[in-house]
Amino acid sequence: MKKQYIFIILAAITLVLILSSSIFKNQEKPEEPKLIPSVSIGCDRVIWEDSEELLEATIKNISKPSYEWKSDGTLIGTDQKLLQKFGIGEHSIQLNVTFDNQTTDNQTISAKKSIIIINSADGITLDNYEVSKNQWGFQTMFKGKKAGVKGVTISVNSSKPLEVNSCGAVSTKGLFSGEYSWKAEYRSKEIASGTFNIKEITDLKIDNINVAPSYTAGSVVKSKIILKNTGSVSVKEFTVKTTAINNNFAWMGDKAKREYTDKHNADIKPGEIYEIPIEMTIPEKVSGIRPSGKYDIIVNIFLKDQTVDTKTVHTEVI
Repeated sequence: MKKQYIFIILAAITLVLILSSSIFKNQEKPEEPKLIPSVSIGCDRVIWEDSEELLEATIKNISKPSYEWKSDGTLIGTDQKLLQKFGIGEHSIQLNVTFDNQTTDNQTISAKKSIIIINSADGITLDNYEVSKNQWGFQTMFKGKKAGVKGVTISVNSSKPLEVNSCGAVSTKGLFSGEYSWKAEYRSKEIASGTFNIKEITDLKIDNINVAPSYTAGSVVKSKIILKNTGSVSVKEFTVKTTAINNNFAWMGDKAKREYTDKHNADIKPGEIYEIPIEMTIPEKVSGIRPSGKYDIIVNIFLKDQTVDTKTVHTEVI
């Protein structure tokens, strides 16, 4: 079946070449969006006493920046990254970034967050929630507010513990349907526990269609369709329907369109990726005409004759 499927997307390009023309109207180049400068220093953090914390600025669309870090109003550093220790309690962190805004005056933007230093687990709790049809998520809280509590780990059904990220969040991998128990630990002490239920759902989504924006006649094309099981049961059978439409002659209906349907047998578990490879050579000429044209490639995924996902990509033979 995969040999047949090799021709689904890109072979379709050559099947409507008789309708194609190498002459296309020039399209005006769209106006580029204005780049807005921004700075981030991450989430509020909760840290055990005597631990060092890395303060780091992430900037976008900023030229020649200078940095000014302040803790509780006091200057503590002027580098983009800063390793710092703090005393017990809550500290207000502010970063001011001054930069060249291509005018006569420099511009300054700021970012703020809190760092809380603790010496007990009092006040640390966990929020848990459904992330997707087959994933469950966890978020650390401190005294009722979201905060990244460094070092918290979560175990699900006695699995290998997952450590929360810098913002205190973590989610499971794709899970099968059923009931699960979890517990959270901080510094080898259990701080929270509970259960959650993953409902039985069959689903399959198009994660990506790896098609280049353009190809040249005579080139070898290597591409793929990437699917992901976003449900909570294994996917054993599915159907892929691909439609290729020549945009310049879409008004001619079926003459400017080709459709292909291919059935697949597989065993894709929850959260797993399934790749369908595509490889072919675009001919330099078809019936004496050099391939050229702009196309919409529409991919539909079917489970038990029901459409579960659709994705459209665009390509061109130049």
